Amino acid sequence: MNKKIISLLLGACLCTSLAGCGNADNNGGNVTKQNHSASKELGSDIADGAKPAPVDSYEELKNGVNNFAFDLYEALPEDSNCFYSPYSISSALSMLDQGAGGETKNELEAALGIKDLSTWNTEMQSYLNKDWSKQTYVNTANSIWMTTGKDWAAGISDDFLLPAKTYYHGEIYEADFSEQADQVVKDVNNWVNEHTNQMIPSIMDELPAGTVMMLINAVYFEGKWMIPFTEDNTYDDTFHGTNGDSTVPMMHLYDERFSYVDNGSIKGITLPYDGDSVVMKVFLPSKEGDTITDLFNSLSSDEKQALINSLDNADSPEIETVQLPKFTDEQSINGLDDILKGLGIQSAYTSADFSKIADDIAVSSVSHRAKVIVDENGTKAAAETDIMIAETALEIPEETYNFIVDQPFVYVIEDQDTGMILFMGRVNDL
Repeated sequence: MNKKIISLLLGACLCTSLAGCGNADNNGGNVTKQNHSASKELGSDIADGAKPAPVDSYEELKNGVNNFAFDLYEALPEDSNCFYSPYSISSALSMLDQGAGGETKNELEAALGIKDLSTWNTEMQSYLNKDWSKQTYVNTANSIWMTTGKDWAAGISDDFLLPAKTYYHGEIYEADFSEQADQVVKDVNNWVNEHTNQMIPSIMDELPAGTVMMLINAVYFEGKWMIPFTEDNTYDDTFHGTNGDSTVPMMHLYDERFSYVDNGSIKGITLPYDGDSVVMKVFLPSKEGDTITDLFNSLSSDEKQALINSLDNADSPEIETVQLPKFTDEQSINGLDDILKGLGIQSAYTSADFSKIADDIAVSSVSHRAKVIVDENGTKAAAETDIMIAETALEIPEETYNFIVDQPFVYVIEDQDTGMILFMGRVNDL
């Protein structure tokens, strides 16, 4: 990057220290700054910008992220577990969108459900500054990594880097990808490890050839159950998986009230986390012999959203027994590039218009990894999304109920303040 571009960046960028959503001191997060031995952070000496006022509604962001969640769900294999963060993938791709133009921009925004980019950016910025409790919180981090020596667009500072910092709290790092590739890989892995609270320790072994820029999003969620399970009520039982029965540790709650719905085909329950608006919603088939995969897949995106929303105003009967497996799941989305192309993001990989960043560059790959740990205390989940950019040569009833999760189930982790799905998953086998 030439000295003129760096000067523009340092003089013009509204710099925010990397954070997660809200302040780490207030939300219980462990995010701290680190020194990158090969990668120089640009703009870190500029004073932080004022914290934006909360927005009245997150409708644009919620609708986009949730529909994107359902699109991804439908594109993933039905015969295996899945777990991913539509919020993370949307964050990384919409940060990239700041530098796109023409058909490339239209395709990205259509796939992400961005109707008005200004509104989307404002809602994203506000969400990143949301205050969280110590019991339940979401930390989000974004970064851009750029190689030295690349002929970047003259307006890259104002047109791309400034929006990335302003709306996405994007940290910007610069390093020589050719001469310091091994150290850059270490720096990137350390950054991801740090901002996922060590749940995702690394994302790459080597820097893909031809890479000139990387856009990375990391999300870490931690939530303690409002009504915790106890280890004394955890014991082994059978989970009837798609590929056969298995014996797994099952957690139990007895005679507690939770929001509950049963539409005759699918039943669901809301398990709230303490101290904030985030909840886990779990869905099972109502009838023996049905499978949640077939039932959920038969719903349109609007019907899926209506099912998830139905728990928000549902009755809270006494549930005689809630049984939920204690589990850990870690998943990557194989073939994410093909899925994104199938959703309409095509020119970004070929005849890309990223002229606000540089000429002759395109997306070479998009990768996503997510991990969830569900136990008696609550849930921890993390996700990362990385985009590699290369130069182109390319009320209460008396009746009681049971909710026994001993078969494949679908679940979402949702922020009820916004209605946005932070994580989504399906467990077929344990």
